[in-house]
Amino acid sequence: MKVEIDDRSLLPADIVAELDHYEAQIKRYRLNELDETKMQKLRLHFGTYAQRQEGVQMQRIKIPGGLLRSDQLIRLADAADIYGSGFIHFTTREDAQIYYVKLEEVPDLLRFLAAAEITTREACGNTVRNITSCYRAGTAADEAFNVLPYAQALFQFLVRNKWNQNLGRKFKIAFEGCSEDHSRLRIHDLGFWAVTRTRDGQTQPGFRVFLGGGLGAAPHLARLYTDFLPSDELFNLVAAALRLFDRYGERKARMKARMKFLIETMGWEKFCNALDDERSLVGPIIQDEYFESAQSVESVSHNARRKGLNVLSARVENDDFKSWAQESVIAHSNSSFRGVHVRIKLGDLTSERARKLAQIAERFSASQLRISVEQNIYLPWVPQDELLDLYANLCEVSLADRGVGTIADVTTCPGSDTCRLGIASAKGLGSALDEAFNASMREYVDTVGPLKIKISGCPNGCAQHAIANIGFYSAALSHDDHVVPAHFVTVGGQAHGLETQFGQLLGKFPAKNCVQLTKTLLAHFEAEKISGETFNEFVGRLGIQRLKDITESLQHVPSFEDDPSFFEDYGHEHERFAVRRGIKGECAGSTVAEKVPLIETAFEWLDQAEAYFYHKEYSHSVIASYEAAAAAARVPLYQRLVDPFKSEEALWEFENLFVLTGDTEGRWQGVSTRFERLKSSGLEMPHEEIAKEILSEATNFVRYTSDIPLRVSVHVA
Repeated sequence: MKVEIDDRSLLPADIVAELDHYEAQIKRYRLNELDETKMQKLRLHFGTYAQRQEGVQMQRIKIPGGLLRSDQLIRLADAADIYGSGFIHFTTREDAQIYYVKLEEVPDLLRFLAAAEITTREACGNTVRNITSCYRAGTAADEAFNVLPYAQALFQFLVRNKWNQNLGRKFKIAFEGCSEDHSRLRIHDLGFWAVTRTRDGQTQPGFRVFLGGGLGAAPHLARLYTDFLPSDELFNLVAAALRLFDRYGERKARMKARMKFLIETMGWEKFCNALDDERSLVGPIIQDEYFESAQSVESVSHNARRKGLNVLSARVENDDFKSWAQESVIAHSNSSFRGVHVRIKLGDLTSERARKLAQIAERFSASQLRISVEQNIYLPWVPQDELLDLYANLCEVSLADRGVGTIADVTTCPGSDTCRLGIASAKGLGSALDEAFNASMREYVDTVGPLKIKISGCPNGCAQHAIANIGFYSAALSHDDHVVPAHFVTVGGQAHGLETQFGQLLGKFPAKNCVQLTKTLLAHFEAEKISGETFNEFVGRLGIQRLKDITESLQHVPSFEDDPSFFEDYGHEHERFAVRRGIKGECAGSTVAEKVPLIETAFEWLDQAEAYFYHKEYSHSVIASYEAAAAAARVPLYQRLVDPFKSEEALWEFENLFVLTGDTEGRWQGVSTRFERLKSSGLEMPHEEIAKEILSEATNFVRYTSDIPLRVSVHVA
């Protein structure tokens, strides 16, 4: 369905151009003029991800820092109705996702979103993914300072930045400002925790920095790089880390291509020394302009006065409200306001409810909403004397569910419902647990404390199961020549800043026993815990072997004849369960296209440049010379599995992977900047001298790169 954007003329010219280009490439792909790998690389750069169902896409949408305006949530809801299946999924990375989108309609969808200042650029692929921040930023009473502007400014700096377009794999960044780590910093490639220090009587903002974390099949905890990074050095550090990762990171073995493995290979001390050297090479980066262009975060006046009854007082005679408020309402930096959690079960919100929630936020929360890493929505600016009215409005749209922050607030990824890599249904098990916590397991919601249950559809861990008190990730079992949906189960994980730890493997259990398994673990915890003991302390005291003994019987699978339900997945009853074979996911992204770049292309560009120069068409000659240099750079880059989108990226990647590693033995220092400068000068003032200079430089560079594959070996950090 094509929808005309009335205000398309108001979109920035670069957005119009890149989406027109995307649309043109999709048409070329449908005509078999563009290979599958190149199309995949382009799709992922725009957040368009192939679904499990053939012929449709999942569109991931970046929400930098998790901040949404009411009008933007309405735009997401409209987009879900027009282009998708009528619902929005919120992720643990504070993204939004729309499903069942036709590839041909994606460019129009992105234009539709861009009209409300929403982007999908670099939401997938080998780039810096959505930068997350604490959902309480700017409203928490205990925060060092508001980190949300830093997250959004860093997003502005990195999006479309040539340093961030062709990484070995994805790169994740998070910010936290509170004393408690709500952002799970130590499972990120870079985690920034706001701190301050006093120098010469002045308070200086900065960050405690963690490096090298990540989940997946081989999770790593980030390590402390520094206790204090001055805030004005933020961009310098990020740029240096990205350049190092791009230069030395693995590209061939996709499962070893994250920064955590680079640090493991180099060793912590060597990596930190290299990072410090790179920071010196990068030098200062002026950050002010990016803060100015970052999305405005308008707070409500701190001089606002309470004008009515304190609705949190014992005098309020509404037990349902009190129960909801106890779990959903939190303190605020301004005593006249409260922060309010809105529970979004399993992260799914229908478009109809999304519009109504947007209207509620407009009335009660200064038109602001935040996406939390627990897949809920947070209203940051609710006047405390309007909480009763807010609750009534949420009840009207069925969004006043209790359970936020409790064990009932289960986190899941889409799993096999829509993901190509999903093995079993994470949402199906999540729904079954939700039903149990409202029925047979209701007692535990109030007694076991704020435990976390997280369910991932595969080992990649999009639901962050490794840091859950009870974590599940999907698998399969073979039994009596049948395949059984199952889950590996971990216990004892947590994300508490320096005390973050991964759960221990309990075992592999059939999916149909996982609700009973959860109940068994909680029952033993309640019966055997010592006064004041947490669940994780209980796990540590009993030991993993004791828990394995307790739950061993739940690993049993009955015969198909005795109980065929064990061979069906949750949410997919009366369907035959099967593991899809030979299906590749797109989490690791693509590296190079099928078409191999040839040095002959560079010489052809040189011939054109010389012809233009001869006919005194100097601006055309300048462009052709520049393209010749870029085409030449692509040839050795391809051997390193680097396939840049743009010419400027190709020249930068050559500089980063060959010049800065020393492989060119000191030649071609600053090559990308040199060609950019010559091109800019030649187009600004086209004349013979500049055209001759860039043609000469390009000729020398093409000749140099024509035999570089014979002289340069693969660099090992």
